Amino acid sequence: MFEMVKDFSDMPSVKWFGVTILEPFTVLTNLMIAAACFYAYRTLKKKGLTVTKTQLYINYFFLLMGIATIIGGVIGHAFLYTTGLYGKIPGWYIGMAAVAFFERAAIDHGRPFMNKKTGQFFSVVNYLEILIFMTLSLIKLNFVFVILHCFYGLFIVVFCFETYVYLKTRNPSFKYVMMATIFGFLAILSHAFQLSINEWFNYNDVSHLEMTVAIIFYYKAALHLQVYQGKEKNQIEDKNQSKDKNQSKEKKEYVT
Repeated sequence: MFEMVKDFSDMPSVKWFGVTILEPFTVLTNLMIAAACFYAYRTLKKKGLTVTKTQLYINYFFLLMGIATIIGGVIGHAFLYTTGLYGKIPGWYIGMAAVAFFERAAIDHGRPFMNKKTGQFFSVVNYLEILIFMTLSLIKLNFVFVILHCFYGLFIVVFCFETYVYLKTRNPSFKYVMMATIFGFLAILSHAFQLSINEWFNYNDVSHLEMTVAIIFYYKAALHLQVYQGKEKNQIEDKNQSKDKNQSKEKKEYVT
């Protein structure tokens, strides 16, 4: 259906023990992302921060993203000359599944503060969008659909839901989500505009460094994440309303 990549002469490569490794710095920076993800996964599990569905989904995000970047770095870059572009598909799919789990975590985090049907709607959309983007990436064999899925999942779903939760609760994890979103957006810009240092350290590597920083901030967010249930949610909303009223009263008194 698709023609495999045949010409790798323009790609930087090294030979280790007689084995050709394409794009060695891209492989290295992929492994850096994986190391950050596995560290986050192991630490969160060790701290017991995998009790609720929200926490569990976030941990799945780190685990799957770590696996995706290892597969992407080794099969999708280092040995691309043996697999062709099809070698990129496993890493793409696992990475998209990781983002989908983070979306589900954000949706679950916001559920106590929204209508039940609204939560169900976004859960269904979560399944549909990953199916659509996976299909498009396979048919077109183009990384742009992976980027679009990442953009939609992390910058629209996760960021917007966490913003909504923050406005309701002042959750301390939000500042880390915001920083992760900024670095994630920089990674997408670096890739989209192909901001390279040179042919050896190209836009893939620059974006991978920014993604590593984003992963660290997502990990920090997971450490500070507060998960809410029904009664606790009502108490928080009452507390925030009372706080807003007091602040409004103080402003009026000051003006007077």
